[in-house]
Amino acid sequence: MNSEKLKYSGFARLYLWTTKAKYTMGIFFLMHVLVYLLLGLLNEGAAVTLDFFTAVQMMFACFFIGILQQWILPVEKLSRARCVLWVVSGVAVTLVFNLVFGWFRPFPLWCLILFLLLTALGMVAMILGYYLQLHQETKHLNRRLEQYQRRNSGKQG
Repeated sequence: MNSEKLKYSGFARLYLWTTKAKYTMGIFFLMHVLVYLLLGLLNEGAAVTLDFFTAVQMMFACFFIGILQQWILPVEKLSRARCVLWVVSGVAVTLVFNLVFGWFRPFPLWCLILFLLLTALGMVAMILGYYLQLHQETKHLNRRLEQYQRRNSGKQG
């Protein structure tokens, strides 16, 4: 397969799709770990640690959040309904993983509630980033279109 065919192949589209999901996974994994450890520090003191299996579980939960983002909320299909659906599904994934694996079993209930709220807030912040990115791209494209039209308006007359 030559390089031009590879650039536009189904493999390339899938690879880029999963790469974007992994970016989201990495951001949320970092948030999950840091918030979990911070809540543990606030609740239990410095003795709270994150064991390997809990970290792997959090990584998979965050990977599912990233996959859901690419499936529900691709940048080119940004809408209010899709945003709400992605936030609700991401919080649901986090809650299900917590219920199945008991991440917050030793913590008071307020820790889980705060964790879920911060997850939702992080997702909203990511959506804001999408919105700002689209706004800047639109402004840039409009500016380029105006330049093109100005350059070519004299050539037609």
